[in-house]
Amino acid sequence: MESPTFRPTARKASADSVGGPSWKINAELRQGTQRTALGKELEETERRAATAPIHIHQIRTALLQQYEGLIYDKDLRGYDQQGYEQRFLSRALTAAAVREVTGCDHKTAGASVIDGEDDQGIDGVAVTEGTQEVWLVQAKWSDDGKGKLDTNAAHKLIAGLRLIEQRSFDRFNDRLEPIAARVNAAMHDARLKVTLVIAVMGVGTLSKETTNVLEDARNEFNGLGPVLEYRVVHAADILRQIREDLSPEPVRVTVRMTNWLRRNTPLTAYQGTVPAGNVAEWYQAYESRLYEQNLRQSLGTTRVNSGMLSTLVNEPENFWLFNNGVTVLCDQLEEEWPGRRRPDEPVHLRISGVSVVNGAQTVAAAHRAMKASPEAVEDAEVTVKVIVVDKNMTDLAQRITETTNTQNHVEQRDFIALDEVQAMIREDFMLSLQKSYVFKRGEPDPAPDEGCSVVHAAIALACAHRSTELAVRAKRDTDLLWERGNRGAYPRLFGERPSAFQIWRSVLVHRAVGTALNEERKRFQKRASDVSQRGDLLITHLVFQLLDQDRIDDPEYDWDTALREVPALTNRVLSWLIHHIDAEYGSNSFLSGTLTDAGRCKRLAELVLRDAQREGVIPDLPTIYKATKGSKRKPRRPNAVPTLVDNGTIKNGTPVRLRLWNKPEIEALTPWLAEDPRRGEATWVNDRTRCLVWAVDGKAYSPTRLVLNLYELAGWQEAPVAVQGPARWTLDGTATLSDLARALHDEQAEQE
Repeated sequence: MESPTFRPTARKASADSVGGPSWKINAELRQGTQRTALGKELEETERRAATAPIHIHQIRTALLQQYEGLIYDKDLRGYDQQGYEQRFLSRALTAAAVREVTGCDHKTAGASVIDGEDDQGIDGVAVTEGTQEVWLVQAKWSDDGKGKLDTNAAHKLIAGLRLIEQRSFDRFNDRLEPIAARVNAAMHDARLKVTLVIAVMGVGTLSKETTNVLEDARNEFNGLGPVLEYRVVHAADILRQIREDLSPEPVRVTVRMTNWLRRNTPLTAYQGTVPAGNVAEWYQAYESRLYEQNLRQSLGTTRVNSGMLSTLVNEPENFWLFNNGVTVLCDQLEEEWPGRRRPDEPVHLRISGVSVVNGAQTVAAAHRAMKASPEAVEDAEVTVKVIVVDKNMTDLAQRITETTNTQNHVEQRDFIALDEVQAMIREDFMLSLQKSYVFKRGEPDPAPDEGCSVVHAAIALACAHRSTELAVRAKRDTDLLWERGNRGAYPRLFGERPSAFQIWRSVLVHRAVGTALNEERKRFQKRASDVSQRGDLLITHLVFQLLDQDRIDDPEYDWDTALREVPALTNRVLSWLIHHIDAEYGSNSFLSGTLTDAGRCKRLAELVLRDAQREGVIPDLPTIYKATKGSKRKPRRPNAVPTLVDNGTIKNGTPVRLRLWNKPEIEALTPWLAEDPRRGEATWVNDRTRCLVWAVDGKAYSPTRLVLNLYELAGWQEAPVAVQGPARWTLDGTATLSDLARALHDEQAEQE
């Protein structure tokens, strides 16, 4: 069996390896890096934060996934699930500690674990390649984040060290055998360094007694020179490691700039002219990763962006005149001079940690134009500003982002992209649920079973909130959910940073109520059916109030138990809501006005909750509201696209997703769509005929024409020749273009 090989590797590659005549500029704070009392306090805070239940759950989930199949576990098979997991987690923590100190990969770290019978107090052994460093690990897992090394375990660890020093490898189990030769060689080397690694799922503070045991051993072994040290790896180290594993490598691009101007204060910055083709190369290499710190992703083909594309293709020489340019932030910059180092000579800027904070639409348009007409784009140039900002200067980066965004209309929702809470929620979704969470305008929504967007989250949280007012705001206009200030909805929904579990489970309830209402509508007609549609968010709010939400963010709680209650609760709530609307405001009252009035909805909520809590009691509704066999409510089908465009219902740049309609359609298109998710995505533009810009080719289509094109491209031989296109495209995963147009038409008809 081959010995585990440990290669120290930098977690994040640096730009130092770039060749050629250059000099590197790092944006570092001018004050030194000496640790202050404040720094120590912050480190202690970080350590304690890492032991919070949510982070312990994240670490637990990650370790179980990362080391499955990589760590010996045959001796654990006889335990029940809980017993197995506790012991496996201790071994996985050992492997994670080995990764932390050596920089090796997961497979190598897993092979270093020797925990079990005859481990002699040592859970893991590693030797760093290229050095004579030996690492001996003892790990203590704790579900409550209170893991620590006691004196007994410390004595066992040191006893194991003595056996290794004596080359008594036969006293250990056979999992040490693959690395024993390398350990033996290191122990004979005059450059030997041994480190005892104490890995604990806790804050990592050693007791005085344990510290004394380790210090005594250190003094004993170091009598003739520095050989032995010890180090603590704590929960915050492991959490940081897991986060780094999820983080992509930094974005690195080259900026080929002419007519440049360089500034050194207050920050290092360059501004100059860059070929549009060079800008297009950035997008070709990294796509949406370029916009990590921007307010939004590329918005697709809006009217402004269509104008950019047209200018790039038809008037490339004028693009520099009409365009506002691109602002790029980076944390490292390296200059290269193809010729002389003069302002009238070009400079190549190799930059790392790149984020396009303004001009995202310009970059995407340059890429589309390059694909459409590469020869024309060769004549186009863009003004580019490059600013070097240290990673720690987040406030300054945020201010630059906020003040430079002017090219497309900036909405209130765009600025939540700068709220670190949203980034933390996205990370929580990845770590806790292995699902996606998107919060920038222009990002496509995840598939329903793969995650949700901030819009879905905000609507669901508004409905779950104890105040009826927030659900009413969401129904009136989702833009009201991004308002700040004392009475703003956004701080009330996200100010305390809801956990990924709370958000995701709230979204599931919202979806479940929507599904239940679809079934309920089959029982009703006329006014009662309208209540089920127009009052959907109020109904969702009331269902939430009847559910037990005490354990909504408990990872161990089976939320399916709550979801199974939703259909029955929806039935009771809807029936009582119909009853009380008529009783309080009359059977001829305007539903649209009632269900968007905060005062009326608050009163209705009080009445419905009072009565709906009485299980088995449902009001007897008028016969005219009940659908009879063979009777159907006459559908009113307005011409969807013109209706939506004329009323300005949907904003330019809104992402739209294909929703498959029936089983044959699902079976025919799903495999083809899975090959490239963009095939089922489009962007809305307010055009009365061609309102959907397909994400694949950037061309505009009518909803029906685009669906038929998808049928043809997927090779569906039995595809229908006619299709209701607007019914196939959805904005939020639930409401289709047809639904939106019909609701708008019904509201207008009621007002008449």
